[in-house]
Amino acid sequence: MNSTDTGASGVGYFPYPTEWLDAESEEIARSVDRWVRTECVEKRLEYREQFEHQMSALKILAGEIGLHRLIWPEAMGGVGFPLPDAASALARAYEEIGRGDPAIGYVSAAAMAVAASILQEEDVPPALIEDLASLFCGDDPATAPLALIPPGLGENGRPARPFISGREVAADMSPGDNGWLLSGSAARPVNSGYTASRFAVFAAAPDGIVLIIIPSDTQGVKKGSPLKTTGLLASVNCDVDFDGVPVADHQVLKGGERLYRRLIPWFTLLTGALAVGSATDVYGLVKDWADSRVIKGKGLLKENPMDAAVLAQVAMDIVTARILIHSQARAVARPAGFSLKGAEELVVFSESISVRVFDCCMHAVNRAMEMMGSAGYAKEWHVEKHWRDIKTMQVLLGGRTPVEMDVARHYYGSSTI
Repeated sequence: MNSTDTGASGVGYFPYPTEWLDAESEEIARSVDRWVRTECVEKRLEYREQFEHQMSALKILAGEIGLHRLIWPEAMGGVGFPLPDAASALARAYEEIGRGDPAIGYVSAAAMAVAASILQEEDVPPALIEDLASLFCGDDPATAPLALIPPGLGENGRPARPFISGREVAADMSPGDNGWLLSGSAARPVNSGYTASRFAVFAAAPDGIVLIIIPSDTQGVKKGSPLKTTGLLASVNCDVDFDGVPVADHQVLKGGERLYRRLIPWFTLLTGALAVGSATDVYGLVKDWADSRVIKGKGLLKENPMDAAVLAQVAMDIVTARILIHSQARAVARPAGFSLKGAEELVVFSESISVRVFDCCMHAVNRAMEMMGSAGYAKEWHVEKHWRDIKTMQVLLGGRTPVEMDVARHYYGSSTI
């Protein structure tokens, strides 16, 4: 294990397996680090959570730095990082993004997870790939290319649709006069439903579950009012109705269950890396704060054993979370190296790590806020924003209970939950 200091946030203080990354991957991380400093850290008090600035910063990240082009083939305007080998490089990049603004990273992570899942498919309609490549690799890349609508809790007042891992798909696809029609009410994306260019929707078709990619301005797509949230304010979301939305054949990907099981490891990896980066920035903030705090004029706070123990917990949680997230990245790239024999095993492995990573990161930020007192809750110190963003991600990912049900099904054969 080794570490490379990348900035004042303290990311470099925490070890990670550098042997799983190459020089190009670390150079990308350094480029993102510079973006964090200039577009996020230096402008925090000036712009705070101003949506327009967040989208402007995301456009620089996606386009000028080229984050969204990394995994796309060079023939389509991408950088050509191979999949799934790019997992560790992406984990490093999203750690750095999390230091700056987890909300910006979340919008990107959801879209990149869908893209990675689709690009690993063998039989994708060329028209669909070309459409998505224009969003990710074009001269003016979309800041919110995709809003993901995964299987979830289901829709009240109607018969249940098919399930994936205990979660009900959000819409139906039925034959129409000139193709297919998509229908569903109050479907909730996990990100950017109000602003995204495309929706990625898991739906029930006559011959199985499919993944549909449709423009958000297609006739019959009806967006609700923006939802109020406490965190991830760069991801402006809403409920979406699909009222007989026309769908062409090239917008449909068969094998929805397979795609979902490929998507979850990517999504939990990238969001987990954001949480780790967010927690490391909090570490840097509480460290700066503790360096000059004294206890009743009798010495530095950090030299007091009880206070030092609380500060230590912040660092210990980050050490654990960072090693876990890089282990997950390696497992996504090389599942056989972790004795993972199939997609379901990788999903359960990834979800289990995700729960623990978010637990560690939330505990680290909580302890930092408690130690800092009123400064921890003050907007000027930025710790409270990290708390809100990590907690909101944790909630949107479903928290602990859905993962526990997946683990119970996999390890214990529970079949009725």
